[in-house]
Amino acid sequence: MKYRLGTRRSELAKTQSTQVLEELKKAGLECELVFIDSEGDKNHKDALYEFENATPGLFTKQLEVALLEDRIDLAVHSLKDLPTDLPKSLLIGAITARVSTEDWLLIHFDAFDAQQPLFLKKGARVGSSSLRREAQLLEVRADLQVVAIRGNVPTRVTAVREKRVEATVLAAAGLLRLKLNLEGLHVLKLAEREFPPAPGQGALAIEIRDDASEELKIGLQKLHDLTSETETRIERRVLKGLFGGCTLPLGVRCYKEGKLLKTKVFIGVLKDRKSVNKEWVGFHHFDISSQDEETLVDSIVQKAKGILNV
Repeated sequence: MKYRLGTRRSELAKTQSTQVLEELKKAGLECELVFIDSEGDKNHKDALYEFENATPGLFTKQLEVALLEDRIDLAVHSLKDLPTDLPKSLLIGAITARVSTEDWLLIHFDAFDAQQPLFLKKGARVGSSSLRREAQLLEVRADLQVVAIRGNVPTRVTAVREKRVEATVLAAAGLLRLKLNLEGLHVLKLAEREFPPAPGQGALAIEIRDDASEELKIGLQKLHDLTSETETRIERRVLKGLFGGCTLPLGVRCYKEGKLLKTKVFIGVLKDRKSVNKEWVGFHHFDISSQDEETLVDSIVQKAKGILNV
């Protein structure tokens, strides 16, 4: 049987899906790519948080519809894009090992200033449509101009090269998977202590129907990474507990150290999250550790809700 593997059309999505296809082939499963357009792909103009329906699923919903309608047998997602609540009869068949969880700041050399924090000249224009990244940048450098920038990863790198913006922040995982040539740009790897990433960042999720064949379910287990599953499950439980999505400036990074589960959390607080004119009123960092997952998640969510006054 040849399985139909659903993917978006962006270069990163195709690269990720092709990598999964090749791994499944090694496991004895034949797949073919089926291209599906997402809502997030159709609008490259607006920042994610400005979408009229700015809810989780902008990049995944149409793939899930295709799964439910039996037009595809599995779908590959960047886990950070996948909502925490899946449609009935769908499940995650595998979570891959994380390539990298970091964000990288790509800087045009004309805007490089080694004397300034983040190596950016004063007032530099940084392209990003992520509220989390905007908050993290402005906490360190309030003088920066963060402007909305959309499009696939190569498009955003090109925007820096052509000086439409002087820098941009991108997930390292995407840059590494695409093996992009970053020659001519300064690359600053942002420390996770100051810049915790989006929940699930760096991992791929392979979504299937609950009635998928045993052959497919068993084959997917060969791609599954237990460490990645544990880390991302906790991060996504925190996200779910805070009703998060594109409109919540939240960074969470969980990792295991011996028997201890450790997390680094960042929250940016807007005066009015529904206002077009953003006014940041606070930036908060905290670390919480526990040997018990339930205790850890509950502690993080309660502390975060206190910060957000929800």
